[in-house]
Amino acid sequence: METGNLIFYIFVIFASAKVMGELFARLRMPPIVGELLAGMLLGSYVLGIIDHHNEVLMSLAEIGVIFLMFYVGLEIRVKDLFAVGRTAILVGLLGGIFPLVLGYGCMVLMGFEAVESLFVATAILATSVGISVKVLADMGLIKHKVAYIVLGAAVLDDILALIALALVRGLARGKFDSVEFILLVVESLVFVGFLTIWGPRLTKKSRKWVEGWIRIPEGPFVVSIILCLGLAELADVIGLAAIIGAFMAGIMIDELAGVYDLENKVKYVSEFLLPFFFVMMGAHLDPRAFANPRIWGLLAVVTVVAVVSKMLGAWLGCWGQDLKTRIQTGVCLVPRGEVGIIVALVGISLNTITQELYTLVLGMSLLTTIITPPLILIAFRKK
Repeated sequence: METGNLIFYIFVIFASAKVMGELFARLRMPPIVGELLAGMLLGSYVLGIIDHHNEVLMSLAEIGVIFLMFYVGLEIRVKDLFAVGRTAILVGLLGGIFPLVLGYGCMVLMGFEAVESLFVATAILATSVGISVKVLADMGLIKHKVAYIVLGAAVLDDILALIALALVRGLARGKFDSVEFILLVVESLVFVGFLTIWGPRLTKKSRKWVEGWIRIPEGPFVVSIILCLGLAELADVIGLAAIIGAFMAGIMIDELAGVYDLENKVKYVSEFLLPFFFVMMGAHLDPRAFANPRIWGLLAVVTVVAVVSKMLGAWLGCWGQDLKTRIQTGVCLVPRGEVGIIVALVGISLNTITQELYTLVLGMSLLTTIITPPLILIAFRKK
């Protein structure tokens, strides 16, 4: 790709994503929907302006989602997660098991192959709380107990989803090795556990070194970016997704983020890069698939399973909590957003799922993302 062409693509993708995002925001809908729609319109199946197989643009998309997860990690305080640890773990486990089992069973009953069913079930498992966190923040409820339960559960959900994705990816390639899979699970738990418990302590001890030795402009910010990219690469080497490494980097330095204003700085970087991810994901969508009446029936069934399974997991996981807390927790875990889209992208890139199933997962991710904000407003509404 020539430099001139690359600048053109960057301009078109970013500008169209923001224009469509603004339009949907004015319609009181999540901007992510507009950005995905912009990608669909620009993609090979409609206007043909961008190629969804372009490696450079897909790399920009991957970097965008890495910075998104890094920013989410910066927003989370480890001590607050530990305060609701038991409930969050139960909600995360049950909120992962029920969608996986019910999603797989539903797809098999509808006549799909085992590997295809596992891909869809894994997409249903994953929780994306970006939308929920944004709505709660706008309502002044980001410090609410439910918010911490949801964040803690979402971390566990994403780990379970990525472990499940590693399993399904191995089965899809026909190279599944049980020993390697068990090793992956152990490495994942050690990786996440060590960085959650010891990461913040190591960061505090290194603060004086950063302040005393680094002379380049914005030294703490530069070090945080290096840590983000380094842990993203390490997670990828282990077999986890790079986004988990980026998320753990944010967890490590969350207590120092406010000191150096890292959250705002990373937010600005993410605001620039993230549209490339959503546009490129939308570019993979063939709108002609929605002309098939069958897809609408499948979409309705899968979306209902996605919502009910999360609500059921939250209901049982919050055992001992009041009725309102159970409902609020379940509602906040409904959106699948970018995590479900990532799973679908892996499936279609391996030629394991069809365009119909990719459209199905993308549609489910969009629907659960769209319905969540009004559901949260109703669930947290005061009498």
